[in-house]
Amino acid sequence: MKEAFETVKGVLSPEDNWSKFAMKITGLVAVAGIALFGFNLYKTAGCVVAEEEEYDVGIEEAFLEDPEKEEEVNEILDRLTRQNRDIESVWLYDWPDARNIVPIVSIPRNSEDNFPNGYWMRGDEQLIGSFVLGRCSKLNREYVALACPIMSANDAWGVLAVRYIDGPTDRLPIIAAKKISEVIYLLE
Repeated sequence: MKEAFETVKGVLSPEDNWSKFAMKITGLVAVAGIALFGFNLYKTAGCVVAEEEEYDVGIEEAFLEDPEKEEEVNEILDRLTRQNRDIESVWLYDWPDARNIVPIVSIPRNSEDNFPNGYWMRGDEQLIGSFVLGRCSKLNREYVALACPIMSANDAWGVLAVRYIDGPTDRLPIIAAKKISEVIYLLE
């Protein structure tokens, strides 16, 4: 503490002549101004990140805020099942945190859940990595299923899982997942 007091005393003490003292005070004011500018820039950058967090909501929460989005997503899923007769079932899951997934919509309603325990299974690690990067991937199951992420501006917040009778024959689930992402998170 004594050293800090001596440093402040040395900075503020007068010099041999006024020009040296004025240069010292000018330098001190310049450093304080730069520090203030940097601090304001830091605070402003924090506010920009906070504004982008409006995209960081789960699918269920987005549906509660705007029920029209849910209707539009259901129409997309209905079209998907009508366009390809090889599709056995379609499931839309909310992915609220790293481990859990919550089923939101299934077509047909009595179809078998792809994630019956409500969380990722052992062996899904590579699949999750693909989702984080915004890519679709085949589910590591005994049946044939393709899963695609529902992406916000920054992250995957849901999963569209399409189960096939024989195997994927088209890119419709990929297109549907992108349209659902656009509807829910208003992405361009």
